This record gives sequence, structure tokens and C-alpha cells, in this order.
Amino acid sequence: MDKNLSQIFIVWDKLFGTFVEEKKDIPPIYGITRPARTWNPIKINFQHLWLMIKDAWRTNNWVDKFTLWFKPTGYRPADVAEKYPVYKIEDVYHFEKYDTKTSPLFNAWCWVQLTLILLFISYLFGNIAYINSLDSSYIYWYGAFVFLSVYALTDLMDRNRYAIIWEVLRCGLAFWFLYDQQDWFGISKMMELKFVLTGYFGLSVVVTGWFVVEHRKEDAEFNIAKSNADIK
Repeated sequence: MDKNLSQIFIVWDKLFGTFVEEKKDIPPIYGITRPARTWNPIKINFQHLWLMIKDAWRTNNWVDKFTLWFKPTGYRPADVAEKYPVYKIEDVYHFEKYDTKTSPLFNAWCWVQLTLILLFISYLFGNIAYINSLDSSYIYWYGAFVFLSVYALTDLMDRNRYAIIWEVLRCGLAFWFLYDQQDWFGISKMMELKFVLTGYFGLSVVVTGWFVVEHRKEDAEFNIAKSNADIK
């Protein structure tokens, strides 16, 4: 367990006397003992809260239903922890890290998508006043587009079959922008990209769908091979 709070605000270490010098005989390991096991940052931010909500609902102890919210980090009601165990790293020096199976083609596609998402965000930040002057609601719609972009890509990286649903929602929203504005939030003042973006979003849906199908095939083959190995 991390003994220092300085990654948040170093003054807390001074106030609470929690600062500890790094020990040469104990190599530092960075991470969490209850691994997120996802690349999706939205899921990561709400995983712990969601687990607490489920624990409060599932426990038969009415005291725990109301007090678990104020318990120390990692606390779970005894009956829920026994019935619904959650994976926790016991040996921080020897554990299996989250590493989804990928291919060079899939890696290349993810890099392309990540780069384009960063460009979309950069355009928003660089032209936020102009976009807001076009319509004050555009900022919120653009934010929704960025949210869906991150969610769809990271769900695909997790090999989640529902990634195609998020990608369709993302590209559907983008098509609506292009149709409604006949532009992409005023980008035509710099360059004409309407048809390029239309082609990109259409391609993105097709490629994402293809990867989802391929991942499901690979996972099915892996499960069959694993079952045969267990039988032998």
C-alpha cells in the first residue's frame, strides 16, 4: 500500500507524518492491488463506486448497507466478499498483468484512431470560442462525441463485442453533425473536409465491426482449444 500522499498534494505527508523514504531493499511497485483490467478510462473511474453500490445492494447486513460507504479502502461486507469474490493481487512482485491479445494490424488501427481523436480534441480546444459562437449547444455535443470516441476505442481495445454499438453511436452522431451543419463545427473556414470526414466515419464503423467479428472468432477458437486441453 502506498505510504505517501504526495502524488495528490505533498503537504498532506507533512501534516500526517506519512512520508516514507524509498527503501533500497524493497523495490517499488506502482499500481493498484485490485486491478482495473480494462483500457477504458470511463469504466476505471466508476469501477470502485459501482462495486460499492453492488455490495450495498447484495449484502444481507443492513448495517453494512449504510456504513460501507465510510469504511477504509478495500472494505467489503463479509457475506458479499464470500459470495461475490473480487480478484485482488496478493503478491505484487508476481502477478499476471492485463495484456489483451492484439495483432500488428489492430495496433496500427488503434494508433490511427488515437491520433485522430487527439486531433478532434485539439480542434475543439483551439477553436472553442468560435464553435461556441456558432451555437452554444455545440460545445456539449462535441463533448459527447469525444466521450463516445474514447469509450468506443478503448472498449474495442478490451475486445468487447459491444464496442461496435458505441462506434455506431459515435459515427451516427458525427453524421448528424455533418448533415445538420453541412460542415464540421466551422472547419470549412480553414479547409473543406466534409466529404473526407464522411468517408472516415463510414470506414470507422466498418473496420470496428470487422475487428469485433474477428475477435469473437479468435476468442471462440481459444476457448475450444482450452476446453480440449482441460479434457486431456
